[in-house]
Amino acid sequence: MRKIILITIISFLGAFAGCTRHGAAALLPQSASGWTRISEPRTFKPDELWSYIDGAADQYVSAGVRLTVTADYRYGGRVDAVADVHRFASPEGARRIMDAEADNGSQPAPIGDVARVFSQTLVFRRGPYLVRLVAYQDVPETRAALIALAQAIAGNM
Repeated sequence: MRKIILITIISFLGAFAGCTRHGAAALLPQSASGWTRISEPRTFKPDELWSYIDGAADQYVSAGVRLTVTADYRYGGRVDAVADVHRFASPEGARRIMDAEADNGSQPAPIGDVARVFSQTLVFRRGPYLVRLVAYQDVPETRAALIALAQAIAGNM
């Protein structure tokens, strides 16, 4: 009987871990307000994060990051961007990372618990999530387009 219970628990935990990766990828919409996702979401566990954000991985891991999912987007054929969603063990981890970053030249945006938008970057946190959008082109509609994509991601949380 103990073996059956143990096997059931292990199977459940394995399925839950798979759902966690899949669930995080579902935060990144296929399309939203003129944006189209142009890559499949990629996920990184804490021990893999250095391969994506080498210079900052230790900071994110020490803050309790549990999973990172990222995908590339295109807005109307004019702007390419990357969207990163980091899920932390608690809201404090997301707050810690966001508070450590400079906010010079940013403006608040109505997304999540707190959001900052720059000319080509938008960062927001909501609960245990920290989301960063970075556009590679600066055209007149970049800022508004980033806000629209961030709102779509926040709506999936």
